[in-house]
Amino acid sequence: MPIAPQGLQALVPCAHGPAGCPLAVDVPALARALRAGDHDRAYRIARASNPFASTCGHGCHAPCESACRRRSFGAPVAVAALEAYATACSPPGTHASPEPCTSAHDARSVAGLLALSPAAAIAAPRSGHRVAVIGAGAAGLACAHDLALLGHTCVVFDEAPEPGGLLTRGIPAFRFPVAAARAECAAVLAMGVELNDRYRIEGSGDLRALLAGEFDAVFLAIGASHARDAMFPDQPEHAHVLDAWRVLGGECPPTREAVVLGGGDIAADAARVLRRAAAHSGALPPTVRLVLETTIEASPLAPASLVAALDDGIDVRAGWSPTRYLVDERGALVGVEIARRGDRTTMVLPCDLVVTAGARAPRAAPFAPEIACDGQGAIVVDPDTLQTSMPRVWAGGACAFGHRSIAHAAADGKRAAWSIHGALTGEPVRVAVASAWVEVDDWDPGRAERALALPRVAPRPAVPPTDPFTPSGLRAADEMAAEGARCFDCTVVPVVDERCTSCGRCVRACPHGAFAIDGGSPPRLRLDQDACTRCGVCVPSCPEGAIAMLRAVWESRLTTQPEADATALEDTLESATPAG
Repeated sequence: MPIAPQGLQALVPCAHGPAGCPLAVDVPALARALRAGDHDRAYRIARASNPFASTCGHGCHAPCESACRRRSFGAPVAVAALEAYATACSPPGTHASPEPCTSAHDARSVAGLLALSPAAAIAAPRSGHRVAVIGAGAAGLACAHDLALLGHTCVVFDEAPEPGGLLTRGIPAFRFPVAAARAECAAVLAMGVELNDRYRIEGSGDLRALLAGEFDAVFLAIGASHARDAMFPDQPEHAHVLDAWRVLGGECPPTREAVVLGGGDIAADAARVLRRAAAHSGALPPTVRLVLETTIEASPLAPASLVAALDDGIDVRAGWSPTRYLVDERGALVGVEIARRGDRTTMVLPCDLVVTAGARAPRAAPFAPEIACDGQGAIVVDPDTLQTSMPRVWAGGACAFGHRSIAHAAADGKRAAWSIHGALTGEPVRVAVASAWVEVDDWDPGRAERALALPRVAPRPAVPPTDPFTPSGLRAADEMAAEGARCFDCTVVPVVDERCTSCGRCVRACPHGAFAIDGGSPPRLRLDQDACTRCGVCVPSCPEGAIAMLRAVWESRLTTQPEADATALEDTLESATPAG
């Protein structure tokens, strides 16, 4: 009884589907390894699919946690904390997981297109194809990472003096260990990727020159760091009305009262930078007000970012929109007028500095009309191949999809690499999935109850570790083992066979109402996977022995072969014995 690829989304939502990890990191396997205290195994699981695993652990918005079933039973598993812990104490690199290859993003899957191991693929002679990557952020370097595994020569161009993009220049060091991003960028470059820093690609003319010269393809990963719309379109520019990106880049003019206008993490980060900047000079911290256009509930601001801003003493006003800034007779900034959404109420917030952090867009206009953009300024790409309207040019990351998570950016870059490889070789790449069910004889029926009793791991200290790859950056091992034990392990599920008589005893036995009998003819037993804790109480309750706890195992790999090749993958599962 194989699992269809879309079935994995329902079975393990944290690692599959639109709401889960876009890199399909095997979260249950990671949790099992840490629960068992096997740090090395956890490290290799985390690294196998994600060249920015440490960066994600410390800075990703963790879509996997939003999809975690444990959320309905108190709080989701702290997957980001598990990943940060798993990647500590060992420098980044390209490693093979000891588990089945559960993600197409796994280095074994990518190198497997060449029938090589990851180590052999990196050392193999180059294909002769050269690809230019424009932008050295997570998307650009993830693309370079997989292109290197696929045997192609990759040259990365970036206008900044160091790689990393947003990771090294846009996230404040007081909430993110920049050393993690720098180390992971260096690991990608060590694969033979060439970096041309302080190099600006001006527009489509430069792209044509690259393609007419030594390059066979281009991947645009230019981010979205520019303001999409002017915050005050009817007023002239003012020296004390700054874009948030300038503040995050280190431009923090002296201020006694500042107002930050915007709704996302960029706004919260800029507000916290302003609040903290005075501490370095010994001055009193300024009054900083953060004005959100939406309500708190509807804000794109991550809850953790909101809490951190409040802890830093920032005054948050939600549901207000800016209308104009105010100056005195000398032209000095004295305030900003805001209006409450839904009525005509206005108020003036006094300030000597305004920071705008509205919606972002890429600097894509110089690439038009060859590169088509949508009405919001984002580069238009084919959702499957990530190709742009310009031949031999691909794009991904924030410049095509807006700011999402670090994992989304890395997944875009890797998908673009696969598409480019297919175009260069004439063999389109697709993902093949093979699966099997394995009976779990040693399932512990008391584990679910213990998992429910464990509290979520405490938040990290306010100051991140300077070096996340040393013991000083580690949490306690028993703390991480306990967090891993909170995972229900959704790869295991009670499976009902044809012996079921719909007697309803499992319905009555289930402590969380996960089983129900529908009103059909004949009636059928239904399982609500989101309500199931995998406790296994239903198994002994069945008088017919029709229920068994089964674990799903699967392989997900890239292939250039037709649909019928799934049998070859299924052969690799025969010897797979998942950990219990």
